[in-house]
Amino acid sequence: MKKESQEEKLYICKPCGYVMKESELGEVCPACGLPKKVFEQYKERMSSGRSKILHLDMHPIAVHFPQTLLVFILQALIINLIFPNFFPEVLLGAARFAGAIFPFTVVAAFISGLIDGKLRFKSVTTPILKKKIIYSVIMTIAALFTPFLIWNDIDNLTSKISLLICGSIALFCGIVLGHAGKRLMNIGMGGAVKIWGRKF
Repeated sequence: MKKESQEEKLYICKPCGYVMKESELGEVCPACGLPKKVFEQYKERMSSGRSKILHLDMHPIAVHFPQTLLVFILQALIINLIFPNFFPEVLLGAARFAGAIFPFTVVAAFISGLIDGKLRFKSVTTPILKKKIIYSVIMTIAALFTPFLIWNDIDNLTSKISLLICGSIALFCGIVLGHAGKRLMNIGMGGAVKIWGRKF
């Protein structure tokens, strides 16, 4: 039964990249609603070893940590600037902690992204991946400044504004990277699509 399930044919929706088992095909694509005729048989384009590593989702998981920390730092600073007497030791203390570990999470996301791109596309020199690398480097540089700004004198207005500027640059890079990543996931090439219902 298990062997039969593994050998079941897979079909991909050409417009949106949704992949599903032949037995689950209906009259329309469950993701985009286009008719069944837009599906074609899906052919695996990478080895099972590469697929297994990709399906651990290391990079998609890793990118959430720096984004969360960054938004938290910026929110804490903005609240402190607007309401300076509202638990400043708590907000600035939390910002210090988040800012101290922020660079490590950015570097981890960057490295996992390089591994993901190499496994998925066999190269990190495609136009979209080059763009992602450039913005990742800018975000990493901005992240490396964060601990110095935080631990130097976060109570100082100049340090807070400098940190907001640095954080805003990193946030902009994060948004660009997110959109580029979403575009890659929608391309449906080299294993970039999620194969729903298939076990690796």
